Amino acid sequence: MNTEIARAGGSPFDQIKRLRPDGSEYWLARELLPLMGYNRWEDFQTALERAKQAAENSGMDVTRLFRRGSKKSGGRPREDYELERDAAYLVALNGDPRKSETAAGQAYFVARTQQAESMASVSVFDLMRAQIDQVEAAHRTAEEAKAIATKTEARLDAIEGRHDWYSALGYARLVGHGNTSSQFLNKVGRQASSIAKANGVDAVKVPHALYGTANSYPVWVWELAFDARNAS
Repeated sequence: MNTEIARAGGSPFDQIKRLRPDGSEYWLARELLPLMGYNRWEDFQTALERAKQAAENSGMDVTRLFRRGSKKSGGRPREDYELERDAAYLVALNGDPRKSETAAGQAYFVARTQQAESMASVSVFDLMRAQIDQVEAAHRTAEEAKAIATKTEARLDAIEGRHDWYSALGYARLVGHGNTSSQFLNKVGRQASSIAKANGVDAVKVPHALYGTANSYPVWVWELAFDARNAS
């Protein structure tokens, strides 16, 4: 199958994204490996296998999402996978959380998922929450999860409101909003937080490369927040 590498975009993950003749996109596992902070294929396979199991548990088509292939490098062909966007996203979520490169991959594929899912009947934030909860439940003990949650909440409380700008940026890009300045998005994030609290809506925590997690809300909360800031 003929493919081409899509070089557009400043992210290194964009640089290795490949396109098929039908326009569908995918990433080669061997090329994703170093960007996720891994040096050995054997170590990266752990994240791959966990991602495949998560996909199977969610009722996804594992064969389609993880297309087995091979990479030739002068010797014997080496095992490789063509990873659909959802597959690459799951691999990033199942990567080594101690690696900063893994956090960058999570942030990238969260943004890609937000763009692709846009106004689907199931909220993209609900999808992310379900996948993150599944990974955490499978790979963390209760004590580890409690310690991480306590540390993360203390960190986020120290910068109240500021971490919401990341999710505001994701929604702005999703709907093509022209104003993506940090000052404006900080105000939108605080507005979204106020609206959510007033309506008894809890924030969904999604991965963030700098803060560990960032708040996200249902689409209607972001619509009200952007409308409120545009009117002010």
